[in-house]
Amino acid sequence: MGNAQARRRIKATDFHYLAKFTAFASNELVEEYYNNLMDKYSDGKMDSADFIATFKLAFPERPAEKVELLASRMQNKDGKISMANMMILFYLFCSGKTEDNLTHIFNLFDMDGNKVITIDELLNLMSVFIEIGEGKNHKVDLATVMAEMYQKGDADKNEKLELKEFIRGMMDHPVTSKIMSIKNIDALLELM
Repeated sequence: MGNAQARRRIKATDFHYLAKFTAFASNELVEEYYNNLMDKYSDGKMDSADFIATFKLAFPERPAEKVELLASRMQNKDGKISMANMMILFYLFCSGKTEDNLTHIFNLFDMDGNKVITIDELLNLMSVFIEIGEGKNHKVDLATVMAEMYQKGDADKNEKLELKEFIRGMMDHPVTSKIMSIKNIDALLELM
């Protein structure tokens, strides 16, 4: 997911939501951290140290050694972590309702802002989502999960997932619903 596209899709409501359902003190603090990271990492991939620092601000109750282990498992071969992955983790671990968390994930990946998830947008989202929930070396067939999730959600068969269809597909598919139920680092690390 491109840095410029992500910057355009992150809205004040996202900052408000994360401030409300994480330990970030205010909307302004979330926005300031996000903007600083976006400015520092124009390619959308951040250093593990910044990931760890930001994650600890959002979730200070999580054990430091577990956050560090999570970062080491999420980083690519260059030691970088996608900011999209960080945002999804924030939505997974925040105390908001699952449907609301999925709404924010939907908006993050609705690249053109047309209020539907296309096949290409779903591929981008699912590759990030499955990597977080199953690890980089997962054996999950992304195409199969994506097709099944799409079929479960696309009730009107118009080949687009509107928000309600996206939520239904994510909640009804066994792989994606399992990932959405993860609320602690230990459970996530077990899957990775």
